[in-house]
Amino acid sequence: MNELMNPIVDGAVQCWGCPVFDRLFQVISMAAAAVYDKFVMFCMILFCVLFAFFVVSAVWKNIKGGADGDPFYAKTIRPVFINSLVAFAFLSLGVWLPRFVTTITFEPVAQITATYTQSMLRMDAETVNEKVTYQPMKMSDDGFYRPALRDTIILIMKTTITQFQAYMKLGIAVMDSAFEWKALLGVGALIKHIIMFFVGLYLFYGFFKLFVRFCFYFADVIIAMTFFAFFFPLSLTLVSFKGADAPQWMANLGKNVGTDQFKKVINAIIGLAAAVLTYTVIMVIIAKFFSAPGESAADLMTLITSGSVFDADLDQDNLAQITLGSAIVLVYVLNYIYSQIPQVTNMVLGAFNVSADNKLGEQLADDAMKLTTAAAQTMKKIGATIINGGKKDDKAGGK
Repeated sequence: MNELMNPIVDGAVQCWGCPVFDRLFQVISMAAAAVYDKFVMFCMILFCVLFAFFVVSAVWKNIKGGADGDPFYAKTIRPVFINSLVAFAFLSLGVWLPRFVTTITFEPVAQITATYTQSMLRMDAETVNEKVTYQPMKMSDDGFYRPALRDTIILIMKTTITQFQAYMKLGIAVMDSAFEWKALLGVGALIKHIIMFFVGLYLFYGFFKLFVRFCFYFADVIIAMTFFAFFFPLSLTLVSFKGADAPQWMANLGKNVGTDQFKKVINAIIGLAAAVLTYTVIMVIIAKFFSAPGESAADLMTLITSGSVFDADLDQDNLAQITLGSAIVLVYVLNYIYSQIPQVTNMVLGAFNVSADNKLGEQLADDAMKLTTAAAQTMKKIGATIINGGKKDDKAGGK
């Protein structure tokens, strides 16, 4: 079964979201660069309006304060004025500034994430490109983001998808191990191999569902990068009010538009690779289950993550000793781990003070699942109607 199904898995389980992400990335990068100068001008006008309100507020507050006031406006107008000069000096550099900022922030984060995940899986970029064949389109280097950032994010997505390929192949290998002559030695052996077939099918189907959901995770990266690109001039403008005795609504506005958007981009990029770390924990448990008793599961783990596992690699003695109870426990453990993936991811990433931001991707995946279910139900009804010759079932019992 492995020889027949593995090429199908390699061909079907590819980066479905990569072409969409690639195109949207280019559109956002070029559009943000095109409107950057105009948006900077808008930010200058907005700053003048906000600064006028701020001056009136500072003067009124100083009058009310009396002797306890700030006669030289050292805590209000002066720091805002100095900060604004620095901010607009940076904004005058044009789109070169945000391109430089993303080069020294987002790109290193993406590169470190890609390197770390590939190191965990003992892969390199060449191996990943052999397994997931999508190649980024040509892109101009004068946009808001550099092509290098796009290429690295796509590489992270492709690295994660190699693991879905590998884990689905493991399910095929487990199903393949169920088709053994030993299954005909008795009723007990037959039941055990039937159980193993369904365990393999459960692995295959479970990771295929996770793969489909992962294909929508790029949406969070795109949305976060869109907000950051178009609101970068505004966030830098609002930095002018940082450190000053400004009204609370001004301070909150700067926080929501500025640093929060920066964090969201980083969290979304890390979220693409968080699956590798989490699913590796699952594979350690599975590899230990299918390894020979008393032996290390490291070799089998390497075969699984590389997508080179076959039924002969699974310990047959361990499979022969499987009981109905242990099979049920394995299925229960897998089902429990599937449900705990978000919590495990948050705990692991929380140790590094980051989080995987993929709420939009999860919502899109849920919508796609509902749409698929609805389409399947519709096709089922159409098929039943055709089979029945256009007649509907009489549920009323002939009444």
